[in-house]
Amino acid sequence: MINSEIKELQDDLRAAKDAVLSTLEGVSEAEAHEVPEPNEWTVCQLLAHIAELQVFWIDRAVLITKEDDPQIARNAVESDLRVAAVTVHGAEDMADLIRQVIAANDRVVQVVGGIDPSTLDRPGHREENPITAGGVIKYVAGHVRTHAEQIAESLRLIRQRV
Repeated sequence: MINSEIKELQDDLRAAKDAVLSTLEGVSEAEAHEVPEPNEWTVCQLLAHIAELQVFWIDRAVLITKEDDPQIARNAVESDLRVAAVTVHGAEDMADLIRQVIAANDRVVQVVGGIDPSTLDRPGHREENPITAGGVIKYVAGHVRTHAEQIAESLRLIRQRV
């Protein structure tokens, strides 16, 4: 039987994904590729980032469960890969990116289901900030929700121009 804390984390991750998907109802392909404001990401770039960040950070949560107090911040190469994911994949069709977000979410929910609940409180560090494995998982869900809000705001800005 799955631990209730693990189930809550999985439910939170699924709900965050659902928040993103609900913001996309009625969005055209053109809107999804339009820059809402200078120096802001398009909806498709945000979707590419959402797909990438889920997997990256859940892998970091797993690392915390297996190593003593690891440093989990992105290094320079990982930051470059993040930018590349946004730039390259952000040019893809919205439907493909939605599938990637869903697949990433399915994967992280499955990975979280395999975590030993007794390891959720193990510490790691993100730069100088301590964070537990469970904290990283909660961070992922919150970060995805933040981007759902960003998508909604981007669409508001795009649609007010019309």
